[in-house]
Amino acid sequence: MTSFSDLLYGGVYQRMCRFANIERFAAILETEADLTATYDQTTAPQSFAAELAAIADRLSTGGEVGTQHDAARRLIAEDLRRVSSADFGGIVGYDTVTERLDVLGPSLQKRLQEAGLPVGEAPLRVVDTFPEPFHRFAWAAFAPDAEDQDRYGIEPGVYFRRDRLRPFYSDALFAHEVVHTVTGSVDPEIYAMGLEEGVAEILGTCYAGLGVLPAHVLRNIIVHGRHGAERDKLWSVYLDHTRQASLLYREFGIEGIVALVRRGRAAIHEAEEAVMKGTYRELSLPRGSWDDATTELVEFACEAYLPSHVFSPLECLLALHARKGRTVGEVCVEAGVSRDVGAPMLEELGATSALFVQDGDRIGYSNVDHYLGLEAAADVAVIRYLPGSPAPGA
Repeated sequence: MTSFSDLLYGGVYQRMCRFANIERFAAILETEADLTATYDQTTAPQSFAAELAAIADRLSTGGEVGTQHDAARRLIAEDLRRVSSADFGGIVGYDTVTERLDVLGPSLQKRLQEAGLPVGEAPLRVVDTFPEPFHRFAWAAFAPDAEDQDRYGIEPGVYFRRDRLRPFYSDALFAHEVVHTVTGSVDPEIYAMGLEEGVAEILGTCYAGLGVLPAHVLRNIIVHGRHGAERDKLWSVYLDHTRQASLLYREFGIEGIVALVRRGRAAIHEAEEAVMKGTYRELSLPRGSWDDATTELVEFACEAYLPSHVFSPLECLLALHARKGRTVGEVCVEAGVSRDVGAPMLEELGATSALFVQDGDRIGYSNVDHYLGLEAAADVAVIRYLPGSPAPGA
């Protein structure tokens, strides 16, 4: 059996969606569907697509939009229609996400081993709650080390929270956590956070992840996981450390980062200090083995993607139609937004967004078409909306 939740997340990671906060998106869908519902694997793609279409139809009722709640429903409906066209073969081909990890995990580990990282056995442990004292963290997964075993009696392995397992996302996350098992075997008494998280993103999520996942899926995982708006600060911290690690990758390549991981956490802390001081090029690390696909993904995550064009649902609807030469009335009609609501909001949006310039009653200059073209070329959303509370009128 395959769950609604697995199909939903699996589809989201394959398709360009406009929402800018994945937790809020899922929370609103919980008011429309049972995310725990299951489908027979043989008919799951068709049944799921039909249910998404029905939900989209309910959300996108006709008439003018005049509230943030109704605007969000319309935008969510458009995202659901995109998701419904995804390829669900890589999801329904496994009974569970755990089974998928059991099958793909060795390939992820082998890719790291072939790069020179001494990855050992990393048993997959799926739990409802992480062992204390790590039960307080909102992580989806973590890899305890020998110090945790000695101090807290936690068996080694890669731990996943059952409620956070996701197709594709969990594959990439497993590869990330496997990197921690190497540093944790060198000097486990040192806390793993910091630059080590960025190194694990590049070696695990990006480099190893590309061994089993398409690049566009990993791009979407990065957008929703690292570039989400108003998400927990932890995800911004991870992105910041990935940017630090990207400097090391650019200078030293996979070979240099692997050598750094092999030296352990103290060496990684010293490298983080060198990054902050601007002396990282002087680190005694080998240089070599840059991987083109990894380079493109790292550059996308750290430099190329534009995470700032996030708007309220009403603003997003209007912005998508604020093309050069259109009148305010035409923009409101195209967006399906009441003019009484849309006209003042459009004027303020033009003054604050830098997407377009309103000249009287007409759009004088606009980059909206440019960004929509950019989205089509890169297959990733730039102009995004932030879903709010699912309560009516929000």
